[in-house]
Amino acid sequence: MQYSFQDKGWGASLAQRLVRKCDVVNRGFSGYNTRWAKVILPKLISKSTSAESTVAVTIFFGANDSALKDLNPKQHVPLEEYAANLRSMIQYLKSVDITEDRIILITPPPLQESAWEKECLAKDRCQSKGGM
Repeated sequence: MQYSFQDKGWGASLAQRLVRKCDVVNRGFSGYNTRWAKVILPKLISKSTSAESTVAVTIFFGANDSALKDLNPKQHVPLEEYAANLRSMIQYLKSVDITEDRIILITPPPLQESAWEKECLAKDRCQSKGGM
């Protein structure tokens, strides 16, 4: 999200598409996981500052949360906690009068490990033939 307004980013494309209809505001924090985002969410969106005029809110997490625990323990969030954090963020948004129909969850696509390994090997990005 943080870089979505860079050249040809999806945030920039969305803002261009909606020009003169609404403002597209980016509150992305590169590298954050759901654990950290749930803490700062009230500072970004509150009932008094934006809920009434908010058309939609996107919550786009999962890639950092799914970091391997042994390789990146700071960003890793266990699946159960990830799901609970998303529910907590949704509940918070509802508590400041952003209705469910205005909350859009964007999560990482599923990973087909065999295809990803083949791609890594083709681009010489795997540490070893079997390891990712």
